[in-house]
Amino acid sequence: MMKIEIYSNKIESTFCIKPFFKNSTEKASEIAQKLDAGEWIITDNDIHFCISPEWNLNEIAHHFRLLSVKTKKFWGKTPCLDIPLQGSKLRAALRGILMSSYNPNAQNNKPAEKLKLYVKSIPEIDNTVKQAQAEAETQMWAMKMVDLPPNKKTPEDLGDFARESAKKYGYDCEVWNDDHIIKARLHALHAVGKGSQNPPVFIISKYVGRADSKEFDLAFVGKGITFDTGGISIKGSANMHYMKSDMAGAAAMLGAIELAARLKLPLNIATVVPSAENSVDAKSVLPGDVIESYSGKTIEIIDTDAEGRLVLSDGLAWTVKNLKPAVIIDMATLTGSSVRALGMEAAALYSDNEKLVAALYESGLTSGEKLWRMPLWADYDSYLHSDVADVSNLSLKPVAGSIAAAKFLQVFTNKHTAWAHIDMPGMSFKDSPFFKTKSATGYGVQLLSEFMHRLAENTDLSKE
Repeated sequence: MMKIEIYSNKIESTFCIKPFFKNSTEKASEIAQKLDAGEWIITDNDIHFCISPEWNLNEIAHHFRLLSVKTKKFWGKTPCLDIPLQGSKLRAALRGILMSSYNPNAQNNKPAEKLKLYVKSIPEIDNTVKQAQAEAETQMWAMKMVDLPPNKKTPEDLGDFARESAKKYGYDCEVWNDDHIIKARLHALHAVGKGSQNPPVFIISKYVGRADSKEFDLAFVGKGITFDTGGISIKGSANMHYMKSDMAGAAAMLGAIELAARLKLPLNIATVVPSAENSVDAKSVLPGDVIESYSGKTIEIIDTDAEGRLVLSDGLAWTVKNLKPAVIIDMATLTGSSVRALGMEAAALYSDNEKLVAALYESGLTSGEKLWRMPLWADYDSYLHSDVADVSNLSLKPVAGSIAAAKFLQVFTNKHTAWAHIDMPGMSFKDSPFFKTKSATGYGVQLLSEFMHRLAENTDLSKE
């Protein structure tokens, strides 16, 4: 694994990376000017890299990461970067270069090889570098959690990861074990986790960036299913090994609060992760069971493979009641239906708060981690009908699965006026141009980072 260190003070360089805009007045070789955006050419001791002014931040990071992965062997130990970007676009480029060191299969048993990158003098470069490093390292941490094999990522492990981050970056984290979960009446979380030899946990992380207030400006709730067999309604064996990625929502939410702490954002933020392993055992919840939930509402289990919404129901209800955040956002790899609707290009966004929708949508466009709004109309309420409980955990209608799941979650928000749900399985884990296998993307970290910056500037998003 390569560890890249970025310097703003000049160091001796024998190789230079020279991005340029096509048809610009900047100097580039005649050959380089024939390149299209995303293409590069190596000449003598330089790389000429054609970039586009239309790339969003995610696209900038992607292209610079790909350039780094493909050409790093030519750089030597102390390359320089002569780049016509500033501000957030420069940060994205540096983030992409830093993320080129990520390897989902690394066992971390060898010392990292270091590479020093000199960025030519740019105003406020030190702050830019610091933020880029925080963004890249936090996103790679979230990716690593998703890519870990399930035997190294139990719910208790996830709790340990959260505690380690909190200790390192100076915020609070509490992890409840199953006994505490039962005492706290988090019945739905316990019901999902009781079928596994790895017991469930309930993670509560808190970052206080505003000493003048004890109120939470923002709370994240992330689905933390560390492996999903489907339970008694068991999944097919083909590709089940990819279900190690079913906690990508939790990884993004844990990453978001870590990044807020590292950047010292002026917000009070909480991240809540109900985490369990959905396994098959004599104690597993059964189709047809009626279970209680933290909210007091009863749930009929139609399909045990619709477990993510069960743990989130307790996470949302607990957060709304106990933390009373001004804004609450949950994120989850919840339904295949959202992938069938939107493919691998955007996550589904649900909310009735117009300001919150606008802020999240614009954050998606700016960061490049895109969202598309879906309906929460009352017309879909009947999809949750149960003859024996308050709600069922799965609609019996073979349509609108993502919408029905969002409507289910809405039941447990106690009509919170600034709640949003993000359904993102198609965005979190997929084929990668960087590796031979599918791997985590870290989707959500940069989206939520952009949103948190916007919220810090305008904290009245909870008001319609």
